[in-house]
Amino acid sequence: MEIKFNVEIQDDEKHLLKSILHCTSDEELNNSLNKLSRSSFEEIRRMIIGQKVFTRGRDILEYRLFNLIRFFFNGKIPEEQKICDLFQITATESRAFIRSIMSKYQYDLKETISSTLKEQVENIQKDENQELYRLSIQNQYFKDELNIILGAIDTSLPIIEKERGTISTYLIQPSSYLKLCEHFNIEIEDNED
Repeated sequence: MEIKFNVEIQDDEKHLLKSILHCTSDEELNNSLNKLSRSSFEEIRRMIIGQKVFTRGRDILEYRLFNLIRFFFNGKIPEEQKICDLFQITATESRAFIRSIMSKYQYDLKETISSTLKEQVENIQKDENQELYRLSIQNQYFKDELNIILGAIDTSLPIIEKERGTISTYLIQPSSYLKLCEHFNIEIEDNED
C-alpha cells in the first residue's frame, strides 16, 4: 500500500530541520522526512491495531526510537548525539535510552546490534607503532557491548579503554582485537609481506 501526503513547511522551519537532520539539500530533507513519516506511521498503526499500546510516556519514546532505528537510521544503532538532536535530551539521557531499548527490544534488534558492532570492529585502525589498535566510538553502548563480548570469550582479555585526553577514541590491545575479529568472522589483513 502506498500512502502519500503533502506538508507545508515554512522556510525558517525548513532550515532548522535541515540543520537538525544534517541535510544539505531539499531533496535530502524530503528523503529524511519520508523516513521519519514511515517511522511515525508504524508507531500509530501498531497502536491502532492494539499491538503496541503503552500507558507510560517512556515506553512510547522507547518504541519511537526502536522504529527510528528500523526506518530512519536504516537498521543501524545511531550515535548518541543524533538521539540527543531528535529527542531534545542530554547525552546522559541518550545513553540510558539506548541501553533501555537494547534490553527491551534485544530480540527484535539482534541482527541490527550484531551488524552495527561488526561494523565498529571493521573500523578499528592499527596504530602507527603497531602495538595498539584505535577506534573512534560515538556511542558508549558500542564500547560496553564489545567489552561484554570480550568477557564472554575470555575474562583475561584486556578491555577496550578510552584513550586519555580524547573525547571518543578507544584503545584496543592486539589480543582483544584478534578475538573480536574471530567472533565477527572478520578477515585480518596480513601486512607483514
